[in-house]
Amino acid sequence: MKVKRILLTGDDGYNSVGTRILVHILKNKYDLRIAATRDQMSGVGGHISIKNGGRWGETSVDGVPAFWVDGYPADAIECIVGYFRNKFDLVISGINLGMNIGGAVVLSGTYSAAIHALNLKLADRAMALSWNCPPEFWYGKHNGDEDITRYLEYPGAAAAKIIELSIKQDLWRTDLLNINFPSHASNLVRFTKGLPDLKRFFRYPINLDRKTRRFSYPKGEHLNEETKGELEIDTGAMLSGFISISPHNIHNLNESVFNKLKKTEIKI
Repeated sequence: MKVKRILLTGDDGYNSVGTRILVHILKNKYDLRIAATRDQMSGVGGHISIKNGGRWGETSVDGVPAFWVDGYPADAIECIVGYFRNKFDLVISGINLGMNIGGAVVLSGTYSAAIHALNLKLADRAMALSWNCPPEFWYGKHNGDEDITRYLEYPGAAAAKIIELSIKQDLWRTDLLNINFPSHASNLVRFTKGLPDLKRFFRYPINLDRKTRRFSYPKGEHLNEETKGELEIDTGAMLSGFISISPHNIHNLNESVFNKLKKTEIKI
């Protein structure tokens, strides 16, 4: 797999800590562009501003041209179709501040931006990178002036090695890699599948106040270690100190079932 042009995106903001780490480790080797949200937009999934649209602008991040929208991550991907004239060789979304695991990836703006870029043929391959960092990082407002020096060794250097290895291996012939870095520095990797039951990792039920009719999500009190040691599962690998790589396809299709049924006609 030959890679020259890379599109960086994500949901923490175009000048977030994670994006700037990627810029630092990649800009001397690849032709980079950024397309992302102006503000932090975690947990918005594939939301788009279909009703009212929004504003966009151009700037740069540490010397890399950047396109921002005041909407959602999927808006950024929608807007740049045709804006950047040439197709990219690879899309990298992240490094997201907070893990993206199991079925929860549908809630992630970071993951949604990566897979939406594939669906719009901006590239043929993508990676979504996430770091199991402390919960207080998740909701921060990034303005591009944070000192990223302490993050360049980890997750920065580890991310650089994973990206280079993945490119060398042609992403193991899959469309999208969902990669999660454990909280503490690691150089060990496991290939994993997504956690099938999110209640084994996140705390449920969420906060539901029957008097005020309000609901809220626990902040920082949501994790448990039940899956630790289950190395075939993304959370189990992460909790055991491994970098988790889950191979994903662009379409949510059960191909074996489809191939059996594709010539079947049913009258109801």
